[in-house]
Amino acid sequence: MNNFFKVIKQYITTFFISLCFLLAICLTVELELLFRTEKNITFDALNVENLSEFCSIEEMEKKLEIDPDDYILNIRLAQAYESLGELDRANEFYKNALKLSNRSNLALYSYALFCAKNDLYVFAATLAEELDGNSKKINLFKAKIYEHIGDSLSRQKNYPASVKSYQIAQKYAKSIGDRKFLNTINQKYSEEYIKLADYNVEKSEVLEATSNLENSLKIKKSAIANYKLGLIYMNNDLTLAEKYMNKAFSMDLYVINPYIYNSILTKLIDEAKLLGNDGLINYYSSKLKRFKIALNKGYLYKNQVLIDNSALISKKTFLNDLKYFLYFEVKNNTEIQLDNLYLKAELFVNGQRYVMEKKIISQVNSLEPYSDFAGFNFALPNNIQFNNLKQNNDIFVRFYAKKIKSAPWVLTKIDFLNI
Repeated sequence: MNNFFKVIKQYITTFFISLCFLLAICLTVELELLFRTEKNITFDALNVENLSEFCSIEEMEKKLEIDPDDYILNIRLAQAYESLGELDRANEFYKNALKLSNRSNLALYSYALFCAKNDLYVFAATLAEELDGNSKKINLFKAKIYEHIGDSLSRQKNYPASVKSYQIAQKYAKSIGDRKFLNTINQKYSEEYIKLADYNVEKSEVLEATSNLENSLKIKKSAIANYKLGLIYMNNDLTLAEKYMNKAFSMDLYVINPYIYNSILTKLIDEAKLLGNDGLINYYSSKLKRFKIALNKGYLYKNQVLIDNSALISKKTFLNDLKYFLYFEVKNNTEIQLDNLYLKAELFVNGQRYVMEKKIISQVNSLEPYSDFAGFNFALPNNIQFNNLKQNNDIFVRFYAKKIKSAPWVLTKIDFLNI
């Protein structure tokens, strides 16, 4: 009986070893085919940021010694060295791949991307235009190359040139049919016009800046472009300034400076009163009223929320461990009931930063106008170490608040704590 079980055990062991060996052979063959066949090299696989190295550099170089004419392997090695920051070595392999492939589309595209990212803009564009064909794949290659050229020029603040690059990228992206990719290009293209407008404002080229912002809005509607157009028109046309400010406000309340928009509306109301135009008075007064309602609902001004008596406290758990909490008190310092409040605390202990945030006020536990201080706390992360503090002021906290989730955080209080 024992011999029977031994035989069965040996049979099962042999079966699984053979199966594993067979799977390993299949995987090796599949990976080799991926290296050898250009049609299986996808666009994403050739991105340095998405590089999946099937082999180490040493293994790939050994393969290259066996088959020095394998241009796809040269591309893989170039990408590997590029990802390591060894650009000279990467450049050698890209050039070699271009030569070995007789300037194939794959080699042209890979090398052009490398050049675009490394400030060889003219050469990158030349390689892009050398790509053969007018298929969606080729147009995608060209769009990506010009996108990277635009990215690099933008980092160097060469906005006139980067705008042109994104324009060419958009031209090719439109023919692909990939809406998500086209939206990405349009976003960059639109934002670059805004940067160019800022650049022209600094040079006092106001007409150029106005044209830049209008072009930005033609590509993609944005609150910031409308707001900046409103700022430009403030000096010579309050009606137009209000028009663009109102568009910005409707899209994103937090982009605009509320004091500026309030000032524009107030001036327009005063002008309408001087003209005796009741229609305009009512029109701008209703806009001002809606604006103030929106501000009261979502905007948090300095000193509207007061935070005091912050302290670190500890409590023992049922396991007799110490659990630390950040205690603080909140006061509604306005004449309006506070129904929503989000709070964030940045706690610094010995140079380490810990962030906690949550909604502490809702309609269920609202704060009345000019309320008394109400106590709240954050449970601190368990990994905070309060040992070996050099001095008490090694611990301090920054409190941020906002009324609605989509609003930006407003710094409300900075306090030093003791333990």
